[in-house]
Amino acid sequence: MSDPKLLQELREYFSEVPFWRHVGIVIEEVEEGRSVLSLKVEQYHLNGNMTVHGGVYATLLDNAMGLASRAAAGRFQATTHMNVHFLAAVDQGTIYARGRIVHRTKRTVTTEAIVETEDGTLLAMATGTFRVFQEE
Repeated sequence: MSDPKLLQELREYFSEVPFWRHVGIVIEEVEEGRSVLSLKVEQYHLNGNMTVHGGVYATLLDNAMGLASRAAAGRFQATTHMNVHFLAAVDQGTIYARGRIVHRTKRTVTTEAIVETEDGTLLAMATGTFRVFQEE
């Protein structure tokens, strides 16, 4: 089981990452191998079709998977692969990204995540692989 101190440190650290703050990502939950993030859709998240930009979905998916991975395998990691499926569009409300680990070795973690609306409409999904670096 992950150290509660590490989970709190991850929550505090990633809540202050400039890009996360700029986009508006909020950490709702983090526990070993799992995370939930939220984002209140704002005008600046929209693309030319006036729906949430695919890059916003990709950001949420990557961050949900990465936080889930870090909560189980240590904070020093990097995304090495990500495959995204865009499934539906939304232009308002709060959306949620739910990430979890599906496989882990000493050096890599394979994850999956979904982005959905408050009522459970699936907007995007992804799988990702993370390279685990040794703690210094």
